[in-house]
Amino acid sequence: METFRTYNPEDFYDELFDANGIPRPGAQLLVDMIEVLPAGDLAMRQKEAEALLLKMGVTFNVYGRDEGTEKIFPFDIIPRIVSGDDWQQIETGLKQRIHALNEFIQDIYNDKKILKDRVVPEALIHTSRTYRRECEGFTPARGIWCHVTGSDLVRDRDGRFYVLEDNLRCPSGVSYVLENRRVLKRTFPQVFEASRVRPVDEYPNRLLEMLEYLAPDHVQSPTIGVLTPGIYNSAYFEHSFLSQQMGVELVEGQDLVVSDGFVHMLTTKGLKRVDVLYRRIDDDFIDPEVFRPDSLLGVR
Repeated sequence: METFRTYNPEDFYDELFDANGIPRPGAQLLVDMIEVLPAGDLAMRQKEAEALLLKMGVTFNVYGRDEGTEKIFPFDIIPRIVSGDDWQQIETGLKQRIHALNEFIQDIYNDKKILKDRVVPEALIHTSRTYRRECEGFTPARGIWCHVTGSDLVRDRDGRFYVLEDNLRCPSGVSYVLENRRVLKRTFPQVFEASRVRPVDEYPNRLLEMLEYLAPDHVQSPTIGVLTPGIYNSAYFEHSFLSQQMGVELVEGQDLVVSDGFVHMLTTKGLKRVDVLYRRIDDDFIDPEVFRPDSLLGVR
């Protein structure tokens, strides 16, 4: 099977082949394996992978569809190969970028130096629909605003990575990355074994460590929860997945109550104080007392 014999990437940067049609560093083994597959085998592996994802429950909800609400996450069994050098540059750049974004948010809600120095027009900030005047003068625990960031990347024809946008509020998709990796390991096990692919399965533990770091200093064993809008949310699979992987509570707004200035969880034994919440609810809906009064998702 000569899968790539007539392949033409045209005027785009191709992840597998260079401009001369030669496999890029790190891609040779994958290309060789695909080339020797029997006719129809690649399509069969794609269908098997999609069936496995469905069996694993790796789905997301689609609103307004008559044929059903749950769909498997789009999946391509031919992986994107990123070299170690490229990833090092991405990792270094994103860390720097996210730190700068965190400092920016802290500044616009407190000292406002970036506005006073006219680096950013004041009207641009204060007329933004997502600017929260209720947060002025507020500093979150440990001074961290950007706990989890989702940066969309694209590689241009020059081969360099660029950031399209940053999602700092409720980024989703990491659970699909983790589960897709599990499926890819079954699809091309030899490639993974020989290519020294960096693992991603430590993410839930890293997330849990970050949440524990945010707990008050005097709390030895913090109670942590993942706050979800509920089963009809498009990312509910991820909310459930992460709470299970971290071993923490999965809660909805109706499970929580604010008492004496602290969030508590309703249990069969009464109220239990929650030390850290990883919220997966948009800002508008988190607090009906402050933001949208018609919200049924937040905590009162």
